[in-house]
Amino acid sequence: MPDSRTHSSKSTGSAEPAPAEAMPTPPSGPLFAEIKLQARPGRAETAEQALKKIVAPTRANPDCLEFRVLRYRDDPRAFTLLEHWTSMAATDAHGESDYMADYLATREENFEVLSVSFIHELQP
Repeated sequence: MPDSRTHSSKSTGSAEPAPAEAMPTPPSGPLFAEIKLQARPGRAETAEQALKKIVAPTRANPDCLEFRVLRYRDDPRAFTLLEHWTSMAATDAHGESDYMADYLATREENFEVLSVSFIHELQP
């Protein structure tokens, strides 16, 4: 998956990054990833097949707690991947795994990546 560890928001018009105190260090441990993809025109079925190929090996990964591929009814070119991992290091290793090589080699021709968000669950 893309190595984007920040959640983007609307631009304030300033080119300067937010102060360090405004961006807390995310906690270690389990996290969720939400990846929104748009299949390129004419590539929706090929894109779906590419995603289906990574489901079983991703779910078999011992660091993967959950992996779902969703396709929108009202926009068959739109997909969301919902992932739950044991750690950020696990998501990094997943992206570098052998089973992801084919997907990553063709991702650019099949998809536009709309957003990547890494989300930590708040614990009481």
